Amino acid sequence: MMRRSLQLLMLFSLSLQALAASDVSHRLMALFDEAERCYLIDDYQRLHECIGEYYQLFDVNRQQLTDSADVYEAYYQKMCGSYYYGWAEEQRYAALAEDYYRKSLETFRRRVAATNIWGMHPNELTLHRELAQLYYKAKAYDRASAQLDTVFLYYDNKSDIPSYDAARYEVMAQLAICNARLGRFALAREQIDDVLGYSRRHTLDGYHETLRKKGKILMLQAEAEGDGDYAGAKECYQRYVREQYAAVGRQLAQMSSSQRAQYWLTSHQFLYDCFRLGNHAPEMLYDLALLCKGYLIAYERNQSVAQKDWKQVRKELGEKECAVEFVQYFGRNDQVRMGCLVLRHDSRRPLFIDLFATDSLLSLPLTATSSLGQALASTAPALKDILYADSRLPQCVWSPALMAAIGDARKVYFAADGIFHQWAIEYIMPDEQKACYRLTSTRLLHKNRAKARLGSALICGGIQYNAAITPTEEENDAAAYRFLGDMTTNVCELPEAKREVDSIYALRANPLDTLLTGPSATDENFISLLKRGYDVIHLSTHGFFTGETGVFNDIKPLTNDDSMSKSGLVFAGASTTLSDRGFDTALSDGILSAAELARQDFSRTKLIVLSACETGLGHLTADGVYGVQRALKQAGAQAMIVSLWRVNDLSCSLFMRYFYEEMQSERSADIHEAFLRARQRLMCEEHSRFIFDAATLSIEEDSVRFNAPRHVNPFILIDVF
Repeated sequence: MMRRSLQLLMLFSLSLQALAASDVSHRLMALFDEAERCYLIDDYQRLHECIGEYYQLFDVNRQQLTDSADVYEAYYQKMCGSYYYGWAEEQRYAALAEDYYRKSLETFRRRVAATNIWGMHPNELTLHRELAQLYYKAKAYDRASAQLDTVFLYYDNKSDIPSYDAARYEVMAQLAICNARLGRFALAREQIDDVLGYSRRHTLDGYHETLRKKGKILMLQAEAEGDGDYAGAKECYQRYVREQYAAVGRQLAQMSSSQRAQYWLTSHQFLYDCFRLGNHAPEMLYDLALLCKGYLIAYERNQSVAQKDWKQVRKELGEKECAVEFVQYFGRNDQVRMGCLVLRHDSRRPLFIDLFATDSLLSLPLTATSSLGQALASTAPALKDILYADSRLPQCVWSPALMAAIGDARKVYFAADGIFHQWAIEYIMPDEQKACYRLTSTRLLHKNRAKARLGSALICGGIQYNAAITPTEEENDAAAYRFLGDMTTNVCELPEAKREVDSIYALRANPLDTLLTGPSATDENFISLLKRGYDVIHLSTHGFFTGETGVFNDIKPLTNDDSMSKSGLVFAGASTTLSDRGFDTALSDGILSAAELARQDFSRTKLIVLSACETGLGHLTADGVYGVQRALKQAGAQAMIVSLWRVNDLSCSLFMRYFYEEMQSERSADIHEAFLRARQRLMCEEHSRFIFDAATLSIEEDSVRFNAPRHVNPFILIDVF
């Protein structure tokens, strides 16, 4: 009886071990799947966290996994390879990625060999393709082609199995691109035409993507041969754009906001290949720029986008007006470049102008220790002074060729792209007689440009951040609390903000205005007041951006929810809630993130003024800046004033007061003119201050000037014309 009991106990113990091993396997694969998702969307921070969690769990339970331990280690190596792939521009990281991929590949090869079954493990196929992508990124096209050949041979030997056809042709298309890179254009065209035929016969959604690949092959051949088939490339890209947007239109309506962002950024990433056509297809490129910029913002607002073409924009231009669409794109050898498309009222067609290689400009030294890229990424005011004072940069941005194309135009309407989203290039225009207007897209231009009648205003400032508040249950962005809480738990008071909003409120003397200040200036009260529908919303508070500001257009999607949680505005009680580590993040917390702002209704708001730090910053993508300014546009705001770095409390307050004084003045014809006059007044401002001299025990009067770029250039005006 005892023996039987021991046997049962052993069986029970073995069952528990099996269950434990099964649970560990499930948790490991869940982490692996999450890591793969992060890899696909370029979330390398979270990918790194997944790798750490995976290895800790795997290392502790290695023995429980018994014969499968080598497989789970191979998954770990695959994740490490994917992580280092993200930094593969540096040779040492590319070597690490290759090493990890190859170690993982060897494990699955041994597994297949041990079974004596001819063929490949599915993970082998994946790793060969990962290696091909790594080599392609490193421009080792022959090695990439060799990896793809291995995968293609496997599928080709199974050509009698219909389920393998789609994968076989997908690899063939990738081989065609590699062959084009290697100068084997005849073979590349033969392969891509074969893939096109298959896609057409089976009416696959990937047909338009194959058209893009053929267009790229023809463009590579045209560039290599000098007088090649640009017309053929143009035709393929035109068909690709048409097919692509038909596919996008079918998909967006079925998705959530976050899914739309990921799908859109993935779907239109390669449209920027088209800009390599330059003046071989400027009409198509201008229309493409109009379609790309702010497309998703407009869709989120209206579930549709009223599209314009370049001819319609030209009709909106007056005799002394010019439109410029800046575009960051991939040039020869996939070099990131900045160019622009210029359109005047008398243009027969748009003109494409190539400006500079982005990497080269970003590495331009401004001081002994800092480059232009560092100055743009930094929010430090001292670096901004150096950036905007550098005499070389106006000629790089507003090049002689661009200025010649602009000609005698006195008004220049421009839409930014790439690094220009974080650079107030309107303040380095070499011709002081030209007025620059920053727009989300030049498709917004219309001839009905009557002065906006700005009636009621919601004016919020002088906020008591350490106020005791009673949070209520509402749909709160917990991620924003976490991101901001990781930075600081104390939100300092802004002494000038109270004087600023009081003076603006008194100056306007409008009975329809509302002043929200002190402990009452909570995020809940602000959202509640929005329902009244104000013409102007003025917020004098802290802004924040807790992410890294990238400098390139992403070619993979972002996690929209996280990106929009990393920037926002601070209201009453924020310091109190951030100091409470036990705070329930499901409650209102005194923080309004960009994600929360995007859910509000600003459709009746003609102008939003954010007298705060860093409100124009966010993650740079091929679809614009993911941050506060995007949120406000998505929520319906017509125009806005936002900042690009940390602002000085006093100079910011003075500028805002001057702006509203100019808005009240009869001499300022519109918002844009009032904005410029306020900047000019701030440049001439001299402020007295008293300094205590400890050595002499005396108080001396000193004066401060506000004519430095750090004071006059942080704010930009968007979508006023």
